[in-house]
Amino acid sequence: RSPMLRLAFGLWLLSSLPSFAGYGPTVTPEEIRREFTYSRAVVTGTVEGVTEYLPVSSTGHMILSDSLLGVQKYPDVTVAGVTDRKGRAVSMERVADDYIVIIQLGAILAVLVAFFGRVRGVLTGLCRGDGQSVSLASSILVAFLPAALLGFLFKDAISAYLFSVEVVAAALVVGGLVILVAEYLLPKKAAESSDEVAAIGWRPALTVGLCQCFALIPGTSRSLATILGGRLAGLSHTAATEFSFLVGLLTLSAASIYKMWSLGPALTQVYPAGPASVGLLVAAVTAFVSVKWLVGYVSRNGLGVFAWYRIALGGAILAFLALK
Repeated sequence: RSPMLRLAFGLWLLSSLPSFAGYGPTVTPEEIRREFTYSRAVVTGTVEGVTEYLPVSSTGHMILSDSLLGVQKYPDVTVAGVTDRKGRAVSMERVADDYIVIIQLGAILAVLVAFFGRVRGVLTGLCRGDGQSVSLASSILVAFLPAALLGFLFKDAISAYLFSVEVVAAALVVGGLVILVAEYLLPKKAAESSDEVAAIGWRPALTVGLCQCFALIPGTSRSLATILGGRLAGLSHTAATEFSFLVGLLTLSAASIYKMWSLGPALTQVYPAGPASVGLLVAAVTAFVSVKWLVGYVSRNGLGVFAWYRIALGGAILAFLALK
């Protein structure tokens, strides 16, 4: 080989070393902040609020809406001068994905308002040492732990390998088929008591918690997994749906707090307060309407309509990808 070729190869290798070491090109915080427009906040807030508690997968819809909005997610492009709590550089991909966590606070607020009486009763009962409140709080914790532990251990692998349009589309279709099978095998059931949710024990709660683990796959839907888990455990549609919301309240709160804590100083450096606040507010309003509507609808009609929606949407995406 000629000396010139060896020199050219050496220079190319040297220029590639930063990427191999985890240091890619950078963008400024100002450039990143300009990406978070008010129009994007409204779209993101609406999609998050409407779908978070419906059995259609909010994460899957967020991935789809980000793709339609043209949101850039480059894992090797970092934000100059911005690090998280552990001192690691923050990538564009992480900035885009963690934005959902801020908007998610609106959905959490919606459930707090919609079920304020229930939440207040549990909290005041815990303070008094009331047995029924302690039992319900314990059941919610049991249902929360399996997915929380699994998600914490495999969060990086899930983000790296499962956050794609293809996975979302396949999960939407599979979830729709599962609903149809479940609706056939688990016929509509009336509530067994005046307050079935308060009487949920640890065994039904564990069934809900194990089913929630499937929701770590984008496109599956945490709401769907926990509602079907409740139905498998013998709960009525109404009780399974309400318990799903209560478990979701703890799950989403824990995920949001952890994500925001881990971002550390990056949280205020890359996300503009105005658009983030608008997105949070839109998510709160739309999630509240969605939650109030869903309890009554599912108790009367079951989950069948969501099955056909999932199959139609997932099938259309897969067909589009096949023809692309």
